[in-house]
Amino acid sequence: MTKNTPLMIVGAPRSGNTLVRRVLMASGQIYIPPETYVLGELIENWRRAALLSWRDKVWLFCAYFDRHPHRNDMDIASLSPFADTAARWPRAQRNLRALLDGFYRFMAGEHGYTQARWGDKTPWNTVHLKSITRFYPDAQYLHLLRDGRDSVASQVRADMRDIDEAARRWISANEMCERHLRKVSHLQMRYEDIVRDPETSFARVFDWAGLRFESRFLTEVPARMGDVTLRTHHANVLEPITPRSIGGWTRSLDAAQVSALPAPFHAMMTKYGYG
Repeated sequence: MTKNTPLMIVGAPRSGNTLVRRVLMASGQIYIPPETYVLGELIENWRRAALLSWRDKVWLFCAYFDRHPHRNDMDIASLSPFADTAARWPRAQRNLRALLDGFYRFMAGEHGYTQARWGDKTPWNTVHLKSITRFYPDAQYLHLLRDGRDSVASQVRADMRDIDEAARRWISANEMCERHLRKVSHLQMRYEDIVRDPETSFARVFDWAGLRFESRFLTEVPARMGDVTLRTHHANVLEPITPRSIGGWTRSLDAAQVSALPAPFHAMMTKYGYG
């Protein structure tokens, strides 16, 4: 691990990804943008651009981000400054890894951050985790695990998906983490531990990531967090860390709804000790 090693926060939706992003960024040692959504697609489809000129590759790269429905979450007026600069890069720098590194640094600069190291916290990356881990075998992967009932209930409350789809998403995300993180540097942390004992939990995360931890990082809120202020389901991230959301599923789901969830959901819950 070096100071330029990406740190990927992965796991099912509503598992604490944005909270961890907030605390890591408060340290001033790493920049993590709002959810990017298209990292996996870019990696998987990049070979199709092989015959394009470098300028056209840069434009295509930017279009993946610029045309996404959640483009405004980036809180960046224009990607043209990056595209104009990258199009003039020397030949030795003309590759996808350099583009991604340069683009994350561009986003950091646009938001007032100067850290050399960057990360990503997009839950959708689990769908493409096989490709991402092959492309970034040297990255660090933080797998956040949360009680499936709370993840499902939170997804439903946020109007992200219905209860059955939310359960399938929780299963698949954790399955992908189990399958594809075996051969890379990874750490699994439970959301419940993080919010019950943030001091101990984040000290462990920071040590594993090679970052310096201070207690004040737990209460400071970084500027320009993008989707945190734009998406109501991220509102609690700006509040003090508290365990009050643990077991919150009981306020929106009944026993019959939980019992009706698919068998693999219950099997995975038991496997992780949430049964």
